[in-house]
Amino acid sequence: MEQILLSKKQRQVLHNVYCPTVEQTIAICEVELKQLDEGQINYFEVPFEQFEQISAHFNNNDYIKQGAFTYQQVRHIAEAGNVHHLTMDTQGMIYLFEETIGMSTAISFAQSKWNGAEREVAVENAVFTGLTVVGELFAEEVIEQHIQLVNLIDHIELDAGIVGAIKKNGAKAVVKKMAGSATKKVMYSSIAAKKAITLLNANVVTGAIVTGIMSSVDIVRMIKGQMSPAQLFKNVSKTAANVVGSIAGLVIGGGIGFTIPNVSTAVISLIGGIIGLILGSVVTTKLMQKVLDFVIKDDVVKMLDIFNEELVNLAQQYLLNEDELQQVLHDFNEIYNMPQEFRNMYASDNREAFACGMIEKEMDRIVRQRMFLQVPTNQELYEMIERLT
Repeated sequence: MEQILLSKKQRQVLHNVYCPTVEQTIAICEVELKQLDEGQINYFEVPFEQFEQISAHFNNNDYIKQGAFTYQQVRHIAEAGNVHHLTMDTQGMIYLFEETIGMSTAISFAQSKWNGAEREVAVENAVFTGLTVVGELFAEEVIEQHIQLVNLIDHIELDAGIVGAIKKNGAKAVVKKMAGSATKKVMYSSIAAKKAITLLNANVVTGAIVTGIMSSVDIVRMIKGQMSPAQLFKNVSKTAANVVGSIAGLVIGGGIGFTIPNVSTAVISLIGGIIGLILGSVVTTKLMQKVLDFVIKDDVVKMLDIFNEELVNLAQQYLLNEDELQQVLHDFNEIYNMPQEFRNMYASDNREAFACGMIEKEMDRIVRQRMFLQVPTNQELYEMIERLT
């Protein structure tokens, strides 16, 4: 049988270019383009949020592909160090030493596994993401890699027309047919179309949809359920009742404008009046401090709003699944003295930065606990694509 090999110069090569800024990403793409051999075609996968500017810089050429994930999302995974071949240098450029697979394909696979999917399902999600983000050339690259040293006619069952096409046009014709068939099936089949359409029309990170990451609405709902003022200050009513019981025998004076959740106006007036009478009293210092603690409740609740907003943003950046977010919320409620942390946050020069530092510390710890993964082999990707042809 005829041995059919692919010319390396003919191959379409996908490069992952993930840099912290648009300017850096553009610079790397330009360097790569200058180094191409004549007739060679390269395709560049760039971070989701950088795509529009980079594509405009290169006059919307088709060789710029929009990744399914943002730079920050990939960076957090690279820093955690639990995906083989995924690294980051000191300048913040992220490398995946498996160029064929594509960054989005690898991250989609990893997220699927961390979300509990079997490896076969995770590989399928990876292929769907690769075909959606990169297009038909993703399938072509995988197939070409697979059949370079294989006798194509023996390896793949082809009808007489395709066999004739191989003899006439070489392996490239078969590659294109298989890639086209797989891509079409992904985009239009009754089951797969829903995945593909969701990906293509997503307003947020495309790969997050196919891998089952929570929506921002789900994240907000979960956070509000665990990090709400009512949850944070669940002991306020009890504390207030104790304070009132301690001073019930004292003279009732005029009210001061305190806001104490779940405590009646009469009780608030009582506490306000007592404060007016006992200011400066050494004997009642501890009692007075308990009451005065309520004064900053409103400020603390404002800090909670800032904290929760940062928590939502970072949960998306870290691509947390539901179990991981629950663990983070549990840790904040059980390990930290959150009212005191919010007082410290209120006193800080940059409250958003204070919140981010606190949240990132916990999220870094959570994502480092994820299982270590080997990305799919080209063989695994090829077998999944072959099922779609």
